[in-house]
Amino acid sequence: MKHINTVANKLVKFAKTKPSESIDFQSYLSVADLIEHHQFRAVQILLAGLDSYPRDEILKIIQTEDTVWNIMFKPLADGEPFAFYENKTLTN
Repeated sequence: MKHINTVANKLVKFAKTKPSESIDFQSYLSVADLIEHHQFRAVQILLAGLDSYPRDEILKIIQTEDTVWNIMFKPLADGEPFAFYENKTLTN
């Protein structure tokens, strides 16, 4: 899916603005990799454990692509986001 690759590429590009030894750098790359592999629930779990700055920046980047944002976070008819359906084996 083109939109997923776009978000992943934006995350990698943003990560390159950070020192490579920083934990934020690795967080951006990890989220990009998970998004590329459609591991949306894993992204949610990883985001929950991050400090507010990298989490907010990652969410801003994801929000730039409505399609990806809606896949990950917009509730379906039953009120549960699609991301929870994609990765049933992952838990908090």
